[in-house]
Amino acid sequence: MSQSNSAAGVQSGKIQWVPLESSPEAMNRVIYRLGVEDSVGFSDVLGLDEELLTMVAQPVNALVFLFPLTDKFEEDRKQEATSSSNSVSPKVWFMQQTIGNACGTMAIFHAMANNQQNLPIGGEMAAFFERTKDMTPEERAADLEKDNAVAEAHKEGAAEGQTAAPKPGEDVNHHYAAFACIDGHLYELDGRLPAPINHGPSVDVLKDGARVIRQRIQSFADDSLAFSVISLGPSSDDDDY
Repeated sequence: MSQSNSAAGVQSGKIQWVPLESSPEAMNRVIYRLGVEDSVGFSDVLGLDEELLTMVAQPVNALVFLFPLTDKFEEDRKQEATSSSNSVSPKVWFMQQTIGNACGTMAIFHAMANNQQNLPIGGEMAAFFERTKDMTPEERAADLEKDNAVAEAHKEGAAEGQTAAPKPGEDVNHHYAAFACIDGHLYELDGRLPAPINHGPSVDVLKDGARVIRQRIQSFADDSLAFSVISLGPSSDDDDY
């Protein structure tokens, strides 16, 4: 499995975490440690064509996309986020990323926070969302830097990986973003960007998120690059935590 990176963007450089592996097991370890009931969880999306999408457990609440970092891709997404045509609903929950290598947990939080009404969230995660509900994205980031419970959950999730984890702060070359439908539109949520990206009207995050992710992947010229997609929805029958 690939490791995520979050070395660029708006990070303060003061705190560095071990990257979270791109696996449902690692992500589920994080959310269950933080108080989410195990009736929901993350699962691999085996492919983005229509036939494989029918195999994904429904309903899908969000998608998490792991992709390689390139200067061009990052610049293109920043231009989308700052475009005058990028209208963002006030109902979107968004948090800036200031912790190095925290992008896996950032994607988890963006996926969960924008589905709070649909998911059985309790414990420390529910407490974080309640405490930060009226904060700005920057204030949420500052609060997360002081949240030891989330840091410990991320650490536990990082230890769940099947590959040797890099050291905290080590430069790795993949990053996570979340996709969720909010207020009738599909949003791409990445705390490295200055704002969420509105991808247009949608009430089907699996179908429309897969379409946008396919377009994202096609924008890379190198066919050898690694990508992965993980869904948030009902737990698989064979999940054991």
